[in-house]
Amino acid sequence: MDLTRRSRLAAVLGVWTVALLVGLVPGQLSPAHAADGDEADRTLAERYAPVVVVRQHAAPCGDGEPYLPSSVDRVLGRSDVVLRTPTRDIRAPRAADLFAAPAGSNLDLPGQVLDPRCEYESWAGRIGAGDQPTVYARVVTEPGHEGVVALQYWFWWVYNDWNDRHEGDWEMVQLVFDADDAAGALRVGPRQTAYAQHEGAELANWADTGKLAVVDGHPVVYPGQGSHAAYYTQAVWFGRSAATGFGCDDTSAPGTAVRPAVALLPTATPTSAGDPYAWLAYAGRWGQRAPTFNNGPTGPATKQQWSAPLTWVEEKGRPGSVALPLVPGIAADGFCGMVGGGSKLFLEALERPLVVAAFAGAAVILVGAAARRTRWRAGDREDPDAVDRERHTGQILVDQVRVATRLRRQLLPVSLTLFVAVVLATYARQWAVRPGEDSSITEVNGSADSLLPVVAGVAAWLILFVVQACCVSVVLHMLDATAQGRSVSAFEGARRVAWRPTTAAVYVLGSATLSLLFSSFWLAPVGLVLLSLWCVSFVAASQEELGVRDSFARSQALTRTRRLKSTLLALVLLYSATLCGPFVGGLLLLVTGWPVALCNAVAAAFTALLVPVPTIGIGLLFYDLRHESGATASVDPQRGAGRIRVSGMRPRRA
Repeated sequence: MDLTRRSRLAAVLGVWTVALLVGLVPGQLSPAHAADGDEADRTLAERYAPVVVVRQHAAPCGDGEPYLPSSVDRVLGRSDVVLRTPTRDIRAPRAADLFAAPAGSNLDLPGQVLDPRCEYESWAGRIGAGDQPTVYARVVTEPGHEGVVALQYWFWWVYNDWNDRHEGDWEMVQLVFDADDAAGALRVGPRQTAYAQHEGAELANWADTGKLAVVDGHPVVYPGQGSHAAYYTQAVWFGRSAATGFGCDDTSAPGTAVRPAVALLPTATPTSAGDPYAWLAYAGRWGQRAPTFNNGPTGPATKQQWSAPLTWVEEKGRPGSVALPLVPGIAADGFCGMVGGGSKLFLEALERPLVVAAFAGAAVILVGAAARRTRWRAGDREDPDAVDRERHTGQILVDQVRVATRLRRQLLPVSLTLFVAVVLATYARQWAVRPGEDSSITEVNGSADSLLPVVAGVAAWLILFVVQACCVSVVLHMLDATAQGRSVSAFEGARRVAWRPTTAAVYVLGSATLSLLFSSFWLAPVGLVLLSLWCVSFVAASQEELGVRDSFARSQALTRTRRLKSTLLALVLLYSATLCGPFVGGLLLLVTGWPVALCNAVAAAFTALLVPVPTIGIGLLFYDLRHESGATASVDPQRGAGRIRVSGMRPRRA
């Protein structure tokens, strides 16, 4: 009996031994195949590893993309990183700590998430000095989609600095193969690509070389500056939804190309805290806790494309994104500026709610008090149709529209001239930045002549500035004639400008100086002071036929005791002419879905129609200041140019 049992046991052990040697036992088959599969996965991941082109970052804390896709290991185990769970804080967390952390946790990096300044950039530079950028690859299939395999590349960025701001940022791109596994994918090559963008994705066929850039078999990815949404080329991108992002993504040239190292992720989410990629199971947030959409993002394994990569393509994929023209135009600039400015204000309100509320409340109170204090209609003793008379601030704002409406037929050629000039200047700049043969993956929109866009841009700006100055001069001549009870045509006004261009010269000199000063934060106060002195200088040149120096001196004399009123009113009038067109164009882009070119044209037309109105308003301010002073000006021949003789002074009214 014992011999029989021993014989049977020996037979069974013999069969198992042979089976182990020849690899027939199912339990021992998978490791050998897993090793082969891992090798094929790695080869596939290396073969198609993307080239990443970020916007060039030339100066610390300056324009461009300051971050590169990095390894998660850079931040794990550091004493300045804290994992904040609902029950306790863990300093210098490891992958095992993230694996065990519950869903309500946050990985807190050093820095102020809503007010980053240069903290994250400096920190990322220190911890990643000398390290190669990293991308995480993963090969995966999806049940119900037999014969198709997806190759994913996941990017982790230290900080997201766009219209939303949050620590940590996970982005990805995906290649689709008509194959059963990685080995088959190596034989057939990709069929399709999908680049994740915000809550959506853009698709391109691998064979579409006109859209998808490929370098030595590697797809090129262009992350948006700050948002890191993945795009197929360099441009500024328009978005107005969660899928496309709400705002303007910027991947424009020049760029810097990097080739990240590839780290191969497991197909399945790790189930052990000892796994090198145990952090994949982390269900918390990869960034500091922050309000609204500024909270840190969740990790790859929580995304739809992790578990259902092909369904994600079907549900979230779209054929293209909307690229703005290389020279965006009034409407596009208006939309990007409004969204960007509004986002910064919202972020500031989240970071410093009391300060923002105090400023907003003070502004409302001041505007309300000013509106109640001023007079909006003509008094019983005032002739509402008189042009050259004293006016309160409210009356100037109302009467500029009334006078412009009265002169609408004469002003129409002026507005048409401005419209044509704006359109031609825009198209001239667009023509100058057309792509040339020197284009590359880092300079997709490289011009055929690198100097031409600069020269064309400056020339177009100068010509447009001069045309605007001439149109302003014509409007002021019409206003002067109206004040004298006469009517002149735009043609007659143009002849006067050609015969005496002093008004246009004063306008160009003053406006150019103020524009340069207001373009700098530090010089803006100087610009504000000069605006208070020069705000009616070009009107003085037109109405009193003064020279350039005398016009500036006359403006300074008239505004001497009314600096606050003159400055505030001039700011309101000038910014209404400057900002209303872009605002209307940006609003059209947001709500209509019209083509960018059409919205730009409408915005240009609106601007051209509006410019004469504040010009008339500045003219009415000049009349008001002159009546208040009770003085007329003329050049004193004995004292020379720049010396004004003032007569008829009378006490100023309160």
